[in-house]
Amino acid sequence: MLNLEDLGHPTEFWDYFNQISKIPRESRHEDKIRDFIKVEAAKFGFISQIDEIGNIVVKIPAMNQKLKCVLQCHMDMVCEKNEDIIHDFSKDPLKLKIIEIDNKKWVTAEKTTLGADNGVGICYLLTLMKKIHENKLKFDSLGLDLLFTVREEYDMGGAKNIDPNLTKGKYLINLDSGEKSITIGCAGGIGFHTRIKKETIFIDLDELKLLPTKLSIFGLVGGHSGRCNEGQAHAVSILSQILWKLNKKYIIHINSIHGGGAANAIPREANSTYFITQNQFEEMKSYILEIFNEIKKQFNGLEEDMNIRIEKLDDFTNNESISKNVQNKLLDLLYIFPNGPITFHPKFKDLMFTSTNLGKIRTKEDHIKLRWLHRSLSKYFNNDTYEQVLILLQLSGLEMENKFRGSYPPWEPNFKSELLKIAQDAYKELFKEEVGIKIIHGGLEATLLIDRIPGIEAIAFGANAKGLHSPDERLEIKSVERTWNFLLNLLKKLD
Repeated sequence: MLNLEDLGHPTEFWDYFNQISKIPRESRHEDKIRDFIKVEAAKFGFISQIDEIGNIVVKIPAMNQKLKCVLQCHMDMVCEKNEDIIHDFSKDPLKLKIIEIDNKKWVTAEKTTLGADNGVGICYLLTLMKKIHENKLKFDSLGLDLLFTVREEYDMGGAKNIDPNLTKGKYLINLDSGEKSITIGCAGGIGFHTRIKKETIFIDLDELKLLPTKLSIFGLVGGHSGRCNEGQAHAVSILSQILWKLNKKYIIHINSIHGGGAANAIPREANSTYFITQNQFEEMKSYILEIFNEIKKQFNGLEEDMNIRIEKLDDFTNNESISKNVQNKLLDLLYIFPNGPITFHPKFKDLMFTSTNLGKIRTKEDHIKLRWLHRSLSKYFNNDTYEQVLILLQLSGLEMENKFRGSYPPWEPNFKSELLKIAQDAYKELFKEEVGIKIIHGGLEATLLIDRIPGIEAIAFGANAKGLHSPDERLEIKSVERTWNFLLNLLKKLD
């Protein structure tokens, strides 16, 4: 439980942040957080509406309404945790704490994602509701629709399938981006998953004198796959590289490969269980460590906690192994598969144009499942990446099923937007400096909402959060108040 006195203003924001940290809100399971929002709205006398897919809007009309603005966030969060802790996101509250990094104070969670993405937006909108109800805020001619969407982190399904009659407005302010800048464009995305048929053989461990062994890669930075240009290591790629080389040099029998947690997160952990000849354990261990130490050199200064564990599994009883045919083809595929940036923007430095991410791999009873997410600022090149990955999968010779999980288009920037001009003026008036203008490689729901709500103009901003989609996620305390003040000044100018 956070001490509100340590967190600054607005205190209502931090009170709500405490409260929602106890409410489960994994993608596709937003019912409890939606119920909380609905109850709060009713308590304050505001009408709320819910559409068929589960989005909720709270209506706050103005007495002499001349303009309608939609303020929007998503209710769900990415549920990632460190492998060494037990945490059930469907019922366990997040354990919040304050830390200090680079002389700044941050709120983070104990070994899990924090949910600042997009709990920040939720709490800003709840705070607005409360302050308007208590007459601490008043807008004479500006009506507000507070829109909370579902499934953003899964497939953007809430924004994609929103009922067009749920909300209308001239302007849209999305509260799911960064601080000290205004976002006016983003990449589009294509998600899909692959199910590779798993041929299984049973082996007699005693007769063949085989030793069950587990290889684990852990301690990586990970994070949002839309920020993979920051140089993070990819746990599944590293594991695959080591397994491929082991498979070429020795005889190994792979039982399972697991890694990652979400298509839109860079895998921080990955592991494989396999069988080797008993008397080769130490030799193989030395070989693996030699490879790993070479790989680590590529990430010096960034992946300080990157680690490896090689252990004997003395009480392992599962004697299943993936057939040699499938094993060889799968390792070839995983070894050559691209992860991270593919191309960069020709004009904007450090802005990725196209990227891809294998975010999750799981060995199931009869198949091996992989989940991918491709991103691009161009719909054409997003499809191009998708097609090339499908060709790689087909060339592997593996028996598989590929299933398209959905897509969203890029958000084309509008540098002449009237809302952008008003926001720039509001920022300069408040902070006495120009605000940065950004196009990001991550996906924002604004790209879908501007198509679903006719004629609406959009911008996005938010508080300063780092380590998104990883247990290192943290929210800068001071940035919450700065962004709140910017939001209020912008709304006053619109009023």
